[in-house]
Amino acid sequence: MDQQTALDEYAVDLEGCSKEFTTPGGETYVAVRDISLKVRPGRFVSVVGPTGSGKSTILNMAAGLLAPSEGTAKSFGQPVKGVNRRAAYMFQQDALLPWKTVVDNVSLGLTMAGAGKAEARTEAQRWLEKVGLKDFADRYPHQLSGGMRKRTAVAQAWIVNPDILLMDEPFSALDVQTRQIMENELLALWQESGKAVVFITHDLDEAIALSDEVVILGAGPGSTVVGSYEITIPRPRDLLEIRDDPQFIELHREIWGRLRIEVSKTYQTSALGGGAE
Repeated sequence: MDQQTALDEYAVDLEGCSKEFTTPGGETYVAVRDISLKVRPGRFVSVVGPTGSGKSTILNMAAGLLAPSEGTAKSFGQPVKGVNRRAAYMFQQDALLPWKTVVDNVSLGLTMAGAGKAEARTEAQRWLEKVGLKDFADRYPHQLSGGMRKRTAVAQAWIVNPDILLMDEPFSALDVQTRQIMENELLALWQESGKAVVFITHDLDEAIALSDEVVILGAGPGSTVVGSYEITIPRPRDLLEIRDDPQFIELHREIWGRLRIEVSKTYQTSALGGGAE
C-alpha cells in the first residue's frame, strides 16, 4: 500500500448505512437511514442529535457491534466484520470490574491481547501516571470518585493503543467542573496521539469545544444526517475559557439554530404519543 492510498483511507467510513430492528410485536423499526459518516485519522468528530436519533446505533456500527441493514461500514479501507479491532469503546457507564484493582483494570486489555502480566502492569502504571492516578493503582473502583473512575476508563481505553476511540457520552454523569477538567485532559491526550475520535454527546457546548467537526442527526425514527459544521477555533483550546470566545458563541448560535428544529420535532412526536427511544 502506497502512502497516498493510506492517506485516502478513513478511520471510520459509514456509507449509506441504515439500521432496522424488529420490535417485540414483530414490527420493523428503522433507527437510522442512509447515514454517511467519514472520519480521517487524527480528526475529532462529535455527533449530536435529539433523544432517540440513533447516535449510539451509529457508534455501534463503527465499532462492529451492529451490522448495518443496508450500506457499508469500513475502517481503514477494510469492511467492518465483527468487532473493529482497531477501535476502543468508552461507554457512558464505565466497564471497570469491581473485584479488580485500578491497575489490574487498566492492564486487562493488554493481558487479553497476549501481553505478559509484568509488561502489562508496567504499562498500566505508566498510563495511570499520565491520567493522574499513580497513587491510586491499588484501590478498587468503589474507592474512587466519579472523575477518578473516568480517568481509569480513559487509561483502560488508550492503553491498547487503538487507532480509533469511540466515546458514547463518557462524561455525562460528571458535575460541570469535573467534566470540563476531563475534557481538557482528553484533548491533551488526543492532540499528541494522531487517533480518530467519534464522540457522542447531548451537550452542544461540549461538542463544539472538543471537535474539528460537529455532525447533527435529525429526529428519529429513521434519523439522517441533517448538518455538518467545521469547527475552526484554533488549537490548543482551553475548555475552561473557550465558552467566552466570540467564535464559539457564533458557532453555537448557528448550530443550535439547526439542532433546535430537530429537538422540537422529537418533542412534538413524543407529545403525540409517537416515537421510540
